[in-house]
Amino acid sequence: MARETSRNYFRDLFELGTDRSASLDEKIERAITLGRDRLDLEYGVLSYTGAGQYEIVDSTIESGTYEAGTTHELGETWCRHVVADREMLVVADAENSPYTDDVARDATGLQCYIGDAVVVDGEVYGTLCYSGEHPLERDFTHDERRFVQLLTQWISYEIEREQHHQALDAQNERLTEFAGVLAHDLRNPLTGARGYTELVAESVSDPEATHLQTVLDSLDRMEHLITETLSLAREGADVGERQPVSLAEIAQRAWRTVGPESAVLAVENDRTIRADASRLQQLFENLFRNVDEHCEPGVRVTVEGTDEGFVVADDGPGLPPAIADSLFGGSFGSERRGLGLLIVERVVSGHGWDGTVETGDEGTRFSFTSVGMVTEPPATSIQ
Repeated sequence: MARETSRNYFRDLFELGTDRSASLDEKIERAITLGRDRLDLEYGVLSYTGAGQYEIVDSTIESGTYEAGTTHELGETWCRHVVADREMLVVADAENSPYTDDVARDATGLQCYIGDAVVVDGEVYGTLCYSGEHPLERDFTHDERRFVQLLTQWISYEIEREQHHQALDAQNERLTEFAGVLAHDLRNPLTGARGYTELVAESVSDPEATHLQTVLDSLDRMEHLITETLSLAREGADVGERQPVSLAEIAQRAWRTVGPESAVLAVENDRTIRADASRLQQLFENLFRNVDEHCEPGVRVTVEGTDEGFVVADDGPGLPPAIADSLFGGSFGSERRGLGLLIVERVVSGHGWDGTVETGDEGTRFSFTSVGMVTEPPATSIQ
């Protein structure tokens, strides 16, 4: 019976760890309560000791000395041993143990204790401990010690992951702000340069007019790069809510936005796929723009649904091998120009898709696949 109960608690721990609906605070509260019930002790406490004090982050004690939010002298707690040694401390009966004269016994009034170190990024964050005001009539079992270790390791991981996410969010926010300021500062002189160039171009003839048109084309390219930089900084790899969307509809919408003058689009084997429609359109726009900028007139672009995703192919001259090899996990080489393909990679990784590219004299073929991407079989081909 005891072994079955133990298995139930380990099952509860597993279910807690895989619950994606609860916040970190809710998970920690449930974890502390779960440990208290498993050990049949009075108190469960998660502490932070990084500042040299004993700060109660969360506690099963709803009111009183050791409720959540209170701060105490670390040197008067049992947890000081855990912090110093970075090892689990187990005291079933303080009076009949090597810790009979420990300051924590009188300072806290706790006569039994089990706790382990919460370690985040290699440093002691604090402790997870369980305790009671009365000694146990038995020792803590191996399963009980292991259970506390697993709870502590899980909480350590969750706190570390949350801190990493917060740091990444802050970094992305600074990057977005920086990109916006940079784009603003670049666009002001760019607008002035375009205006004066157009003014001069109206009053000259060839060959000067041709040279000035080259300058205007370069300024347009700079404006496009600024827009792509802002898009990459603001969107990054984040993907919003995925919904069933028509592959043909999104591809044709992107084609109308880019508007290649001398290329032809064909959509074959339309599919309904699960995707963020805005980000998927962004993927198509960048691939189509790449064709428009680097392929000769008359190129044919094909978007084709497959059983596991979709393909975007063209019969143009093909990508340079160094650029093709750098895509989707390869090394970002010095020959990579612009940000369009980088944005394509971000959209793919954000969706959790796999991307591959094949290129040669007969053109370029991008393939995007993922289990569960396709939600409906092929429909009638659209030309």
